This record gives sequence, C-alpha cells and structure tokens, in this order.
Amino acid sequence: MLRTFDIIMIAAMLVAATVTYTIKYEAEKQIAVIAKLKRQIDSEKDTITLLRADWALMTQPGRLQSLVGVYETELNLQPIEPEQLVMSVDEIPERPVDDIQKIISGSDELVASGVLERDAITTGSVRKSGARH
Repeated sequence: MLRTFDIIMIAAMLVAATVTYTIKYEAEKQIAVIAKLKRQIDSEKDTITLLRADWALMTQPGRLQSLVGVYETELNLQPIEPEQLVMSVDEIPERPVDDIQKIISGSDELVASGVLERDAITTGSVRKSGARH
C-alpha cells in the first residue's frame, strides 16, 4: 500500500509541476503581449505628437500666405471683404431668454398681482438707509 501511495503522490507532483509550468509560460506570453502593446501605444503617441507638430507647421499663417502668393493664378483667391464676415444689425438674432430670466422678470408682476407675497427677510451686504451698526 505504501508503494501505491508513493506512485500517486509522484503523479500528483508531476501534474502540479506541469500545470505550474503551463501557467507560468502563459503568463510570460501575456506579459510579452502587454509589453508589445505598450510599445505600440508609445509609438502611436509619438506619431500623433509628430503629426500635430507637422499640422501646426503646415497651417502657420505666414506659410499659407506665401503659398497663396506662389499659387495665386491657380487658386484664383480673392481677399475677404468685411461684408462677408459681419451681418447687419437687423440680422443678428436676439439672445434667447433662459428660464431663470423668465422667473426673475415675472416675479415683480406676481407680487403686484398678489399671487406672491414679498418676504420680510432682507439679504445682502447693503445696509438700509439710516441703519446703524
């Protein structure tokens, strides 16, 4: 019986060692994948930074102005007239009234009509005339 027990224990140790080795190997593979992804992310961030710098260089007003001068005949561009940018005063829309403004503007009418009562609490830091400290 002792020999059977020893064989079972040796088999269990071999199975445990195999499982441990497999788990360790899979974990190392996943760590390698994560490291590769981190390198790719860093590379993409560097590319984005480079592209932003390139975009800033390409869209500099001085550079664009010189390109307009070089390609003036092909582009057939015209200077911007002030009338293209600004509407007339009549075309500017009114500012929409928000809900708080509606409440504030209607509160005096509600007090005057008796729907609301004016409370007796005075708030603020302005003293009433004639009040002493």
